[in-house]
Amino acid sequence: MRKFLNATAYAVAFSFALAVPSAAQFTVFDPTNFVKNTMTELHTLQVTINQATEIANQLRQIAYEMKNLQNIPSGVWGDVRGDLSALTRVAKVGQSLSYADANLGSEFTAMYPGYVAPSDYTKAYQQWSNNALGGMRGALAVAGVQNTQLASEDGVLTSLQALSDGSTGHMQALQVGNMIAVQQVQQLQKLRELQMAQLQGEFAYMATQQQNDSAKEAILKSWIDSQGSYHSHE
Repeated sequence: MRKFLNATAYAVAFSFALAVPSAAQFTVFDPTNFVKNTMTELHTLQVTINQATEIANQLRQIAYEMKNLQNIPSGVWGDVRGDLSALTRVAKVGQSLSYADANLGSEFTAMYPGYVAPSDYTKAYQQWSNNALGGMRGALAVAGVQNTQLASEDGVLTSLQALSDGSTGHMQALQVGNMIAVQQVQQLQKLRELQMAQLQGEFAYMATQQQNDSAKEAILKSWIDSQGSYHSHE
């Protein structure tokens, strides 16, 4: 009986031995390698994320630079040449002298010869008076034309303000600043034109007064000389 039990035990043990797979067939879990591989994969993922972020930043920078380099399609400029021509034209009144005359020097000398007794004092004085009044009238006309030009200048400034408010980058902002600077130069040119017209009126008046005094002195001296010559012949 004992021999039978022993044989049975050996048979069961042998059957279990056949049922259990060999050592080569077992899946072995290595925690160290698993952690190492996971960290490697996380690092690779982080590197990929960093590269994607850098590319996105570069794209945003390029878009920002493109916006900064955008030009304004067309500038806003005042018609300063036409305005100055209009001011020069109105400064000339009749036969009066104007700062815009090409032969101003010779014309001035002909009208205001200085210490000379005119052959016809009344006619000469009328000419001087007309020139003085014409110079002052021309100065007022220049001021009046500038007053009418203020409306168009205000329109230009309004357009520049709109461009300044709507500029999307440094380039457009610089362009607007450049146009404002040009507008300031134009205003200074018109101011100089107004100052020249004012000088025209003032100098015409002073020249008339001085010429009148000089002519009277010359006439008086001519009369005195004639009296002396008359008495010497007696």
